[in-house]
Amino acid sequence: MKQLTILVPNELGIAAKLTTCLAERGINIEEIDVESVADHGIVVLSVDRYDEALRVLSDEGFRVITQDTLLVRLEDKPGALAAVAVRLKDAGIDLRSMHILRRDDSGTIASLVASDPAKAAELLTDVLVVERPSAEG
Repeated sequence: MKQLTILVPNELGIAAKLTTCLAERGINIEEIDVESVADHGIVVLSVDRYDEALRVLSDEGFRVITQDTLLVRLEDKPGALAAVAVRLKDAGIDLRSMHILRRDDSGTIASLVASDPAKAAELLTDVLVVERPSAEG
């Protein structure tokens, strides 16, 4: 799965501008996290049409960073996420971001960005959610 991280100014209407430019192109936002820190903001999202979203956001002047993410399925219990973080740390893999995407009766789905996605995927095969190939390749 690909994740887009957009660095934005912390100003009124920036989320509306960003989401509207995607909506006008018919790009569906699948996950989004918006945070502000002082005079800057960070938007992390995944979309149904990654390549087009990257182009649209760049054309609109947004600073976009792309990253490969891993989806993991965990038991919904205290310590499950910590166990994954410790496994990565013990293997010398930096965990750059972690987002809980969904919690329900079947467990928790989390998105992870690691310094070495291939090595992290090998290490976490027991909890990795296998993604079907995207339509865009």
